[in-house]
Amino acid sequence: GNGIHEALELSQGKIKREDLFITTKLWNQHHVPEDVQWAIRDSLKKLRLDYVDLYLIHWPIAFKNMTENVWSQNEDKTVRYYAEDVTIADTWKAMENLVDLKLVRSIGLSNFKPLQIDEILKIARIKPVVNQVELHPYLNQEELRQYSKKENIILTSYCPLANLKRPNEREEDVSPLYNPIIEQIAKSINRTTPQVIIRWHLQHGLTVIPKTVTPQRLYENSQVFDFNLSDDQMHLIDQLEKTHHRRFVNPSILPPGDKHVFDD
Repeated sequence: GNGIHEALELSQGKIKREDLFITTKLWNQHHVPEDVQWAIRDSLKKLRLDYVDLYLIHWPIAFKNMTENVWSQNEDKTVRYYAEDVTIADTWKAMENLVDLKLVRSIGLSNFKPLQIDEILKIARIKPVVNQVELHPYLNQEELRQYSKKENIILTSYCPLANLKRPNEREEDVSPLYNPIIEQIAKSINRTTPQVIIRWHLQHGLTVIPKTVTPQRLYENSQVFDFNLSDDQMHLIDQLEKTHHRRFVNPSILPPGDKHVFDD
């Protein structure tokens, strides 16, 4: 948290707060309306900032706020819920108040499905500006993309390169970075596979937040605005979900007997 404040100080005025776009999220334990303002003020204190540019509801699920452990658990290790007491609409109204208080500039969602977003749109005084979801060639979220376009909600892709794996897997076996079709497209236009995948996102009208700690990869990932993928190349990548469908982030944090957060 302090890194942002220290970077601003060390830049000696070369980097101003308004030059940065800072996003943070409301965790599941703080969905109760009276907890929402406390949560953002706590985040701002840790960040040593007066406001954030974007504040997201991290998941459409409310945990009971009864422990410091972010995965609040009962004695039998099941997650504690406010399932019947707290609605997404209640939490959203509290989020809107943060904009009024100038603690946040914009508010949005993360990991929300259309039906859940509909519940917010029914009561929203301030519409969500963005929904941040897992999206990549193996999970192209076509239905959600069309819905977001219709509702004028920006869709942001996290895990856009799907360079994740489970302990017993090899990245090259599960990530589209190593898919032969994407490798062939990259080779044919003299680009890297990450550049091809990022460009695919952009041409679908998505915002994309690839993560890397390597300066060279950070630079390469930014070099995606001087070329276009052809319609045929886009179509080939679009079709990969049919044969390689995969969701990497789907925590089983619902009560026993229920499904995961997502249906697929």
